[in-house]
Amino acid sequence: MTTRILVTRASAQAGSLHVALRDAGLEPVDVPAIAVETDPPGGQLDDAAANLHWFAWAVVTSPNGARAILSAAQRVLTELGTPFWAAIGDATATVLEREGIEVDFRPSRADAHALAEEIPIAPGQEIVLLRGDLAGDELPKRLRQRGAIVTDVVTYRTIEGPASSRQVFRDVFAGGRPDAVLFASGSAARGLVALAELEGLDVRSIPAICIGPETQREALRLGFRVLATSPDPGATSIAATAAAALAQPMETR
Repeated sequence: MTTRILVTRASAQAGSLHVALRDAGLEPVDVPAIAVETDPPGGQLDDAAANLHWFAWAVVTSPNGARAILSAAQRVLTELGTPFWAAIGDATATVLEREGIEVDFRPSRADAHALAEEIPIAPGQEIVLLRGDLAGDELPKRLRQRGAIVTDVVTYRTIEGPASSRQVFRDVFAGGRPDAVLFASGSAARGLVALAELEGLDVRSIPAICIGPETQREALRLGFRVLATSPDPGATSIAATAAAALAQPMETR
């Protein structure tokens, strides 16, 4: 019998993960529990893109942020090679590198805390943070403590439990509950719960596979049972973590 795993990422981000999950012997089914809205033209993001040359560092914390700054730079005809670039995670770096941007720094772990401590900045340097609206304040706070002048730019907004996913949710669950659910963010976990509540269902009994400790903590807070947490946000690592966890006998999960 095929093991079905519910993928809650935004649709545009799920392609490589689908391939990796199928290669690992799992069957992905999509219910995007979040939707991403990029900052509209003419806003703060375009201003940051037009003035990238003023900054010593451009720090991008997610693939969505990378795609957003690239789109803004194209709109305002900005040269992207001027600042040093830092990226959290291989997926974020890959989005930048595909457009010819050299990523000068990646932290030893794919999280904001590691980047804040390890990025090689000097006091007085100006840094632009390119992040989503749900990002916490730890990263800019620590960079300022280290003497940086930080401009924090919201590049995109996350919509939890988007209305566009309600029919998809119904269709997937009409075929029975998935064997597991994959969460790449706390917002995806909250979004899935929100969709389920609109349909009068409780999804918390579905075992969860999480990406990173922050997502794990939020899934646990919401009442999910976390089977495993991938140590790396790359698709191959996620798929291997999910496959190993779901290969365990049912009574030991």
